Amino acid sequence: MAEGSPEAFKEPDITVDSKKLAELNEQKDALLSKVATLKKELQDWRTKLDTQVKTYRAEVGDLRKTLNTEVEGLRAEFMELKTALKQQLELTAGLAAQEVNDAEARLAHLQAQD
Repeated sequence: MAEGSPEAFKEPDITVDSKKLAELNEQKDALLSKVATLKKELQDWRTKLDTQVKTYRAEVGDLRKTLNTEVEGLRAEFMELKTALKQQLELTAGLAAQEVNDAEARLAHLQAQD
């Protein structure tokens, strides 16, 4: 037979070892089971993570609302303090001006007596 002739390319004789085939099928089933388990665990993990994210977002939203409320309260307090301080400064300046006027009047009166 020539090397290039069709008879030279015969199919190899494949004998199926039923034990080996059964073992491979068991391994395949075990791997498929493991993959299914891993898929389920991944889905459970994703669900748990999604739940945690929703919970944390809700908590952050609540904290943001609380913070905004507190900031508004502090702003109002600050404005009240600013107004009170301005009034005190105006009153102090008015009293100081009055004392200066009184002192000038006394000085003028004393000078007029001389």
